[in-house]
Amino acid sequence: MKRRLSVPLAFLVVLLLGAGGPAFGIAFAQGAQPAPPPAAPAAAGPALTLDQAIQEALAQNPQITAAQQTVAAAQQGVAAAHTGLAPTISLAGNGNFGTSSATTVTSSGVTQVLPGPQGTGSVSFVGTLPLFDSGRTSAGVASAEAVLAGAEAALRQTRQTIAIQTATAFFNVLSAEGLTTVRQAQLKQARDQLALAQAQVRAGVAAQADVVQVQAQVALAHVNLLSAQAGIATGKASLQALLAADVTAPVEVQALPAAPPLVAITAEAVLQRALANRPEIATAQAQVQSALAGLELARVNAGPQFTVGLNTAYTPLSTSSAVSNSVSYGVGGTLSLPLFDAGKGQDQIRQAQAQLAGAQAQLTSAQLSVRQDAYQAYLGAVQAAANMTATEAARAAADQALAVAQGRYRAGVTTILEVTTAQANAAQAESNAVTAVYTYETALATLLHAEGLPIQSQALGGKP
Repeated sequence: MKRRLSVPLAFLVVLLLGAGGPAFGIAFAQGAQPAPPPAAPAAAGPALTLDQAIQEALAQNPQITAAQQTVAAAQQGVAAAHTGLAPTISLAGNGNFGTSSATTVTSSGVTQVLPGPQGTGSVSFVGTLPLFDSGRTSAGVASAEAVLAGAEAALRQTRQTIAIQTATAFFNVLSAEGLTTVRQAQLKQARDQLALAQAQVRAGVAAQADVVQVQAQVALAHVNLLSAQAGIATGKASLQALLAADVTAPVEVQALPAAPPLVAITAEAVLQRALANRPEIATAQAQVQSALAGLELARVNAGPQFTVGLNTAYTPLSTSSAVSNSVSYGVGGTLSLPLFDAGKGQDQIRQAQAQLAGAQAQLTSAQLSVRQDAYQAYLGAVQAAANMTATEAARAAADQALAVAQGRYRAGVTTILEVTTAQANAAQAESNAVTAVYTYETALATLLHAEGLPIQSQALGGKP
């Protein structure tokens, strides 16, 4: 009958770590510690506050610049639409050179050949002032204003998106830094436990297997530390990208004062603010406004076209003495009655009506979506606040349990398994507590974003 050899998992971890060479294996068995992680690059300048980071992102991010230029273009569109009934002045000229080969017969019966080629022409200043154009200009202005309103709402939405992305990246950096501090403390704690286990073995009150198990804990703590430090680098690169800065440049962030774990606002107030402030609703409203203007223009185009305007002209120079230095003025008008257009006008009206109905449905959909998003953000903030309190209590309990286990091991009344289990529980509880703090900060920022409000440190419970 074959016998199976049972090898502890911790011992296998140590064997794998020792595969790098005999020197490493001997040093680890003698209690030597893993090489410390590389130091983080020095900060270049003072640490950024949350408000400073958001302000820099809003000032430098190219997405906002693009949205601002869209607004500027829409503003010019409104100005151009208003010129439909504005006065105009132009310089007009005409000229002709030539004659006809025909002849004329006088009353006396004498045939007279027309004179040879000659030039004629004049130069005039022409002014017009439209008075009425059947509502075409007003419909164009309404359409341009709707485009401007949509562009402004899109700019607001872009600014809010960049702000929440910056705040999230900011808190991700703080979370990674806090987690790194925890991992460093856990590595030191594991090393201290390793020294204790080695002392217990030398005193003859513990087995060598205890040392092997703690060595595995030291190695795991070192890996966790490296992972946390990598999280700092990744988070800072994401933050720098939002600031439109070099992702490899050093940057430091400043933690906010701890926010109280309490969401003071009610869910109904959150929903009301969201419906009043969210740019998605303003965008949908602008689309309805644009559809209304399109419907009005379709009705104008399908009906009678009547225009009235003042006209004047001054001709300072002409080859005709009767026209030279003359002035003319008057009121002119045009009337066009569509008799048959194969139904084109009515089709365009029905098309505009369908577009209006679609825009109104999109507005309703946007309102429902905003309400849902705001309520979920509220629930997320409430849950994050409760989670922060719970994880802090769990951390205190895990630390106390670890202290008891370590005391029992020193007294020789328990095994190393109880200590390593308590260490793992305490490490997880510590990580959860640190993560919960910045998850709550992020949830508060997300709640402000869901309400359509600016993200500021003062609103998150910190100082501005």
